[in-house]
Amino acid sequence: MKIETLRKILDKAYQNQKAVCLIGDFGIGKSQIVYEWAEKKAEEENRELVLWHTLSEEQKINILKNPEKYFILVDIKLQSVGDPSKISGIPIIINGDGTHKIVWEPPLFLKVLTSSQAKGVLFLDEINMALPSLQSLAFEITLQRKVGEWKISDNVLIVSAGNPLDVNISANPIPKPLINRLLFIKLEGFEVEDWIRWATKKGIDTRIIAFAQAFRELKKDGEEEFEQSTRPRSYELLSDMIKDTDDLEFIRVCALGYLHETTANKFIKFIQLMHKLDYKKYIENPSEFTKLTNEEKYALITLVAKHTKEIKQEELIKFIEFIANDTVELSAVLLNLIYVEMGEKTARKIVEKLSTKIANRLLEIIVW
Repeated sequence: MKIETLRKILDKAYQNQKAVCLIGDFGIGKSQIVYEWAEKKAEEENRELVLWHTLSEEQKINILKNPEKYFILVDIKLQSVGDPSKISGIPIIINGDGTHKIVWEPPLFLKVLTSSQAKGVLFLDEINMALPSLQSLAFEITLQRKVGEWKISDNVLIVSAGNPLDVNISANPIPKPLINRLLFIKLEGFEVEDWIRWATKKGIDTRIIAFAQAFRELKKDGEEEFEQSTRPRSYELLSDMIKDTDDLEFIRVCALGYLHETTANKFIKFIQLMHKLDYKKYIENPSEFTKLTNEEKYALITLVAKHTKEIKQEELIKFIEFIANDTVELSAVLLNLIYVEMGEKTARKIVEKLSTKIANRLLEIIVW
């Protein structure tokens, strides 16, 4: 499924107060698309996006007082919640004038999301891996948009997510009546181009972006005990660890720790190849670029992106235009990598220096 299609579905569900359930393999980007949608919607609503689980109690109380300023994303991992009262709240006995009454005190996130001024998304992850009591509560929220007497704002999108039974032995079947009452979407994963677009804007390590584009390997399952699987999430985690380091041994250990062994070994060889290539040779004589293998070309343009500051602009322009005349897609990849390494301002200045014909072709396919 294309990410753009799923974005449109979430937009429509938000407008019509419809709940969506995403079922797919682990690590393929279910959470990613919800977070990305929330970021875009917050911008459209001219509100500040806040991730509830990252806030201090003081910040949460401030948002409760001023919900109209924020677009709130509440991400609840149901499998790790444990006690249902963390979602439903607790009863409190109030005494006074010889009488007493019991009132229900909900958690802070529920107080915020039930405010008439609240806008945001409630993301119930691991919905079919939670305890039965939590599942029942999650189903009430999903279907009726309420917890007890507390009704969730119409301007809050409710999205749940889980894994299919064949990939997670801890998962429980979702009742058929529930499936038929919500927008139930099975995700096989996203296209490489969609992930590259996301990774470029996210600032994932350029070596990983170039590798994924060259080898187009976003998913590979491990079969043995403790054998890693390659997933889009694996690349994001690896990026966090290896960014700003060229230590080959460090990168090797991290790659084997996050990726399937086959993918990791390919990535390590790709990094080693980058260390062997002399980018200056090809900048000075672009015609040599055509003699490289496809893997070498991707390794080289990654090197060029990383060393943009050290290359004279006229030489860089000449190099990009030569690649564009040979393979326009590769020149677009190079500009995407420069965008990640140097920022949008620098990347746009480079495009402005290109010939009008080449610039127009590239603007159709670059992802920023």
